[in-house]
Amino acid sequence: MLSQTLATVVLALPFITVPVFAQDMTIAVTNQYGAAVQLSFGVNAGFPGFRGNPRATTLNDAATNTYAVPSGWAGRINVGKIDHPDNSKIEGSFYGAGKGDIDVSYVDGYSVPITCSAGGKVLSGCNIELMHRGCNGPDHVSGWGSDGKPAVCTNGMRGSPSGPASSFFAPCAGAAYTFPKDDGANVGMLQETQISCCIGTSCAASPKQHKRDILSPKANAPSLMARSHKLHRQAHGQ
Repeated sequence: MLSQTLATVVLALPFITVPVFAQDMTIAVTNQYGAAVQLSFGVNAGFPGFRGNPRATTLNDAATNTYAVPSGWAGRINVGKIDHPDNSKIEGSFYGAGKGDIDVSYVDGYSVPITCSAGGKVLSGCNIELMHRGCNGPDHVSGWGSDGKPAVCTNGMRGSPSGPASSFFAPCAGAAYTFPKDDGANVGMLQETQISCCIGTSCAASPKQHKRDILSPKANAPSLMARSHKLHRQAHGQ
């Protein structure tokens, strides 16, 4: 007999619901980008996956999909105009209330702006559209949209753990991960278990945007969230 309280949540597949335990963390992803985006899912090796094992899907403009994860989860949601491994990512881990974290990562690359919030506060991410800045050395365009425009900018600093962020990614450094140890972008020890992530420039802005000289490397202070950040770097081979 199940002793935990169950609810249901609609996942990516239409008209399909899966059981969600009250102790789960939920991640609601809302598209305010102005066009449909592609979502796909990844889980760190050896960790439990998303409830219902959702498949890659299209999230239409103005739509919201909600995903649930159990305690012990560590993984990511890839988000972009096309399905590409270097898309912008929503990342996190969860070990119960007070033992979770969430972040937005552009370490692999950038495709669309994302911010994630909980309790009415932006936790991680950057709502700045970067693509117009010009993706070039050390970064490069690695994916193109059906309109013939760049859809993915691969991050040339992904192999440099301590950065700094390249000029393309610099406006979001410290707000979203722009290099592997850009740990200001990570919020650990979350009391909240209901996370809301928003795609687009009209999403709430992070207070960390434009708070420092974007041409100077970010100082990396010792982190009190070593486990969360270690999981992030494991996902990027660091």
